[in-house]
Amino acid sequence: MAKQLRNYPIYIAPNIIGYYDNNGQAIVIDERSNRNLNPNYIEDKIIIYERQVKEWFLNRASELLQGENNGFIILMIAISYIEGVEQYRQGNHSRGNSRNYFTNGLRRIFNLQIINNDELNALYSQVRCGLFHTGMTQSKVVISQEYMQPIDFQEPNTIKINPEIFLNIIRLDFNDYINDLKLLANVTLRDNFNNMFSNL
Repeated sequence: MAKQLRNYPIYIAPNIIGYYDNNGQAIVIDERSNRNLNPNYIEDKIIIYERQVKEWFLNRASELLQGENNGFIILMIAISYIEGVEQYRQGNHSRGNSRNYFTNGLRRIFNLQIINNDELNALYSQVRCGLFHTGMTQSKVVISQEYMQPIDFQEPNTIKINPEIFLNIIRLDFNDYINDLKLLANVTLRDNFNNMFSNL
């Protein structure tokens, strides 16, 4: 979710600073353009959201591709995107329904229509819950940048993941989502995002 403004300046995205002034008025400034942003205006919300996700997360993950032994942290960053973006797309919080939001997002982003729910649920438990609850993927998961697919369920009791391809597909999905949000014709998509994303 979005960073919430306070009575003192904080960065709500890279080079975007915000705070409440003495009158309780929200002040948000893009330091790159030296322009005030309106946190109630959807076009400015999109700017803030895009910069948060790209520059705090996805760009950092891409930089890690150049090093060694970074596969799990790259995967952790990429995995964290899935449930969040699905909430914005649907216009609802995933509280109490995290597994469904994650697996629906996974199916959509990676075009996994023919993969059964049991396998997607296993990925949720083994990868998402493993990384975020215990700090490591569970026993079925193996990763390698040598694998040809972002996710492969073909070997029994094994989930193979190529973190580089996985991240690249996440980046493409995010770029598509931002482009779709900017189209005025996508009324429901924009409304869902606008209702969910707030720095106030």
